Amino acid sequence: MKHIDLIKLINENKELLDRAYKQDIITNVDEALLDINLFIKIHDNYKLNQHYLNFVDSLLNRIDYTIIFGDYEKEYKELTKLKKRFIEKKSEYYKISIIKLIEKLYIKFQNRDREIRFLILRLENETSMDIDLLIESATDTLEKIYELIDASEKIGQFFRTELREIDEDIETLLQSISVQMLEFIQNIDKYIKQINHFIVQTKNRRIQNKRFMKIANKIINEDVLSFEEYILTNHKRLYFNFKATKRNLIRFYANDNDLIKLNKNLRTVFENFIIKKAVKKSVIKVQEVEKLNIIDIQKIKKDLDEKRSDDLFLFIKKHNELEAFQGNKLIEESFKVYLSLLEESNIEYLKDFNDDGIKVVSWV
Repeated sequence: MKHIDLIKLINENKELLDRAYKQDIITNVDEALLDINLFIKIHDNYKLNQHYLNFVDSLLNRIDYTIIFGDYEKEYKELTKLKKRFIEKKSEYYKISIIKLIEKLYIKFQNRDREIRFLILRLENETSMDIDLLIESATDTLEKIYELIDASEKIGQFFRTELREIDEDIETLLQSISVQMLEFIQNIDKYIKQINHFIVQTKNRRIQNKRFMKIANKIINEDVLSFEEYILTNHKRLYFNFKATKRNLIRFYANDNDLIKLNKNLRTVFENFIIKKAVKKSVIKVQEVEKLNIIDIQKIKKDLDEKRSDDLFLFIKKHNELEAFQGNKLIEESFKVYLSLLEESNIEYLKDFNDDGIKVVSWV
């Protein structure tokens, strides 16, 4: 069968192929589709060949999380063997074989680079997966990409040194793809940093989600004191239902649109973290997983019990547990710790607000 005949056969059975791709039950298939192994019979049903599914998913940018990254050891050994035989015999056959294998490897590197980009994009936009499973999936992907460093550099080094100047046609081909091949190899370093950054962000989000749920449970259980204090201390931004007055009165009540705004603002407080990316200083190097800035709230509580404070927020803000933060980030992190301590029994609310616009609370 010629290629044009294969295209015609696929076109004639396009509806059947589409149903099979959508995992409908297929019980009857044209014999010609079985002859070319496009379908495989399993018990009483017919399934699409996995090679066809991989081909379609690749073109449609539907990369599976279980994607396997090759080590190229087979191609490396074949290149070494072909080079040796070409030098010995100067045969056109071995030269053509080397050129074809170089082109095959170039296509593999290009497809791999594209697939990793889509895989990371899918991770970053995943919304249905449990957050712990998402972190586990990202970690597995990171390990696979780490494994590519040595294999990719090995092939790149072979192209740059071992195959140069053995033949003019081979030299011309290597020069034409050298820049792009180097970019594919360098991208591995970029992808490792990108996934490391994503893992750190996701772990931060998991921590903040737990705090968010804690506040949500207070609201559900009608323990609204902490929530009301949050609204009061941010009345200039969250203007839609509370405003600080001499008596801390409610000026007007929230409608449905106000509640939607409130929900968005709360999500922003607990989920919107920006982590500055490290400046790239080398082509390929061993990566260090970024560390989370974990605040030891128990240590702050212990120091509060020893020293006491007339302004809980200012005490937290000046504590050495917060020294890693600056500017708005310091205010934000200090307020989160402040909010988490409002449920303690040894606090007393005062009437004033401090210079940061936060309700003054003393630790007695």
